[in-house]
Amino acid sequence: MVKKKAKEVYHEVWKKYLPLISMKLKQTMRTGDPSHIGMYRFEFHSDGTSKSKGTNHVFMLDVKNGRVMNDISKVEVAQELNSILREESGVETVLRAGHFHFNLDSNFQLTIQKSE
Repeated sequence: MVKKKAKEVYHEVWKKYLPLISMKLKQTMRTGDPSHIGMYRFEFHSDGTSKSKGTNHVFMLDVKNGRVMNDISKVEVAQELNSILREESGVETVLRAGHFHFNLDSNFQLTIQKSE
């Protein structure tokens, strides 16, 4: 069995969830209410196990007018989410029109919030 690099795993996970993230992002833009997406811990591990192996997947990605406002340089999972969000033109357009926070908590729940 070939082990995938964490970056590849995260890319695949975010690509899988992109349609749902896009829908929830647009919903948050429209209503102003936070949106939540429950994810699975095992999806974030390159060997398919649910053991963390010391990797911290909790992050906050702050995007204002299409630009990342916080330092995510050491958080591959956040970097990959940002990369995937840029691949979808409809998502990129929404991101350029507001200020959003993407938070992944320790229970692997992604929360999307609009900031004023």
